[in-house]
Amino acid sequence: MQLLKAHIKVIIEQEDNKLCGKDIQLNFPGTKRELLLVVLATVIAGVDLKQITPDNIKIDDENKELEIVLPPAAFIQDPAIQMDKVRTFSDERLFRGEVEWAEGFDLAAEAQVAIQTEAIEIGLLQTAEKNAEKVLEEFFSNVGYTTNVSYK
Repeated sequence: MQLLKAHIKVIIEQEDNKLCGKDIQLNFPGTKRELLLVVLATVIAGVDLKQITPDNIKIDDENKELEIVLPPAAFIQDPAIQMDKVRTFSDERLFRGEVEWAEGFDLAAEAQVAIQTEAIEIGLLQTAEKNAEKVLEEFFSNVGYTTNVSYK
């Protein structure tokens, strides 16, 4: 498997108004809470070269060319949040408490989605595919073949 690792930072912002644990529509004094969460994570993406079968490779020995169809790049695992580097900033009012564990897990899940979205937006999957192409091209050029790579 050809892997690519990236370190991504996302910022999650939330604002709500609650009184006694219930959402309220009014901005009643002392009920508003603002929360800012800075999350660092490691994301690993890659192209699984083990999925290549003989049907995915066409060999032209006469012209010394290979055509290889690869599976698209994908995330290898969920983003690994660096919990020791998570920073929270909150502004709790009079009738509000700090972030609770259940909220923390919800925020971590939200952060994982945001991290994957950010990784896609910065082109991590495309870079993983280009790296896989480069590895295959260099490998087969050593035996005198040119390689054309495409994706399923």
